[in-house]
Order: sequence, then structure tokens, then C-alpha cells
Amino acid sequence: MVVATLLACGGGGGDGGITNPPPPGGGGGGGSANTVILGASSFSPTSLTIQVGGTVTWNNTSATTHNVTFNTAAGAPPNIGDHSSGSSSRTFTTAGTFGYQCTLHGGMTASITVQ
Repeated sequence: MVVATLLACGGGGGDGGITNPPPPGGGGGGGSANTVILGASSFSPTSLTIQVGGTVTWNNTSATTHNVTFNTAAGAPPNIGDHSSGSSSRTFTTAGTFGYQCTLHGGMTASITVQ
């Protein structure tokens, strides 16, 4: 029981995943660790690094209509159409850096680096 208490206390010393590190073990399905929030006029975070095969979820919490449109690049996943709520996920199967933007809001840009 003491061991369980120590393990429960020992795992949260960092930023709680705020910086969105790549998932451990080179996997890709890291769930919340690979989430991008669509705010009223920005993506957060604006850059994210994941492993090949990783999945990123874009979660629109702003009630503002946004989209996720990838810059033309070989291996980029399909775009995410206009939506004002909910979430959509995309899996990245090709290494590279994939820039994207919301075409409805100038300057709303970000990128995913896949290693």
C-alpha cells in the first residue's frame, strides 16, 4: 500500500503534459497528449512533435467556426472542414513537418512535426 501511494505521488512532477511531448515508446495514439485546442483565434499549441503513426485530435472549444487546412505537402492527412464545436482526429503516417491553418481566420497557423 505504501508503494502504491508513492507511485501515485511520484508521477506528476512536470507540467502535466502541457507541452505536449511525443508519446513514450514511439507510439502514436497518445490521446490527450496530442490534442490541439482551437480557441477563438488561435491553435494551442502552435507546434507539436509526434511519432510516425501518431494521432492528433483538434478540439474546438471556442464555439467559433474553424477549419484545419494542411499546406500542400506529400503525406499530409485530409483537411478538417468547417465546424464550430466538437473534435476531429488525424493520423500521421509520413515523417515531415506539416503546416496548417484555419482559412477563415488570417494568421491562425500551426504545425505538426512527425518523426
